[in-house]
Amino acid sequence: MRSGLALAFAVVGLVACGGGDGDGEGYPQESIDAFVQECRAQPNTSEGQCRCVVERLQESMPYEEFERADIALKENREPAEASIEKLRTAVTACATS
Repeated sequence: MRSGLALAFAVVGLVACGGGDGDGEGYPQESIDAFVQECRAQPNTSEGQCRCVVERLQESMPYEEFERADIALKENREPAEASIEKLRTAVTACATS
């Protein structure tokens, strides 16, 4: 679904600018910071919303899964539908933050 893909593009900076591979305790801090910066560059987003999304993603999407989604997007392929749904859920939940 293209709208899901648009949501994924809005959060793709998490891996693109981040470093490390995670340690089982969430995403690397450098990746979180890069995500927030990239997310804030999107129209009509607040820092609170961006932090909310990355927190939700850490709860629902292992870092390795997000890396796979990022690679798919960079290769102009749609990520797995399950990944798109997790992204959509996180963004929707945080839309009013």
